[in-house]
Amino acid sequence: MKLYTYWRSSAAYRLRIALNLKGISYDAQFVNMLRDGGEQLLPEYAAVNPQKLVPALETDDDGTLSQSLAIMEYLDERYPQTVALLPSSVAEKARVRALAQLVACEIHPLNNLRVLKYLVKELGVSEEQKTSWYQHWIAEGFNALEALLANHNATGTFCHGDTP
Repeated sequence: MKLYTYWRSSAAYRLRIALNLKGISYDAQFVNMLRDGGEQLLPEYAAVNPQKLVPALETDDDGTLSQSLAIMEYLDERYPQTVALLPSSVAEKARVRALAQLVACEIHPLNNLRVLKYLVKELGVSEEQKTSWYQHWIAEGFNALEALLANHNATGTFCHGDTP
């Protein structure tokens, strides 16, 4: 497997955590999202992932996959003999998915590199306004996450239970 990744990408980071927890080896192909305006925007990478985002995972048998949460579920289903990334019960899976999607779908998209660049370059917001935007949406998301975790009987050492 080949993982297209960037060290500062939280989406790529969560996928690297999943691969390592499951003990799945992969070759890392680093895509520098800042160098020369962003290597993810080059035609060579767009051919790998038309979304021009990381991570992307080239599998040995199933083609190239994108979107970290979808790839993580693929890994869980493709390699069930390794550590499970999701709990076994339907209700617990729904809770874990909701927590993960709160971060991946509500917080992250509003604060990723391409959105922050757009705010400055296309909309002309100042660095101070960009920082205010960033802090606002991070706070909104994490306040909601903390409220969902507080006093829930399934919250443990980790957001759900005592294992990652």
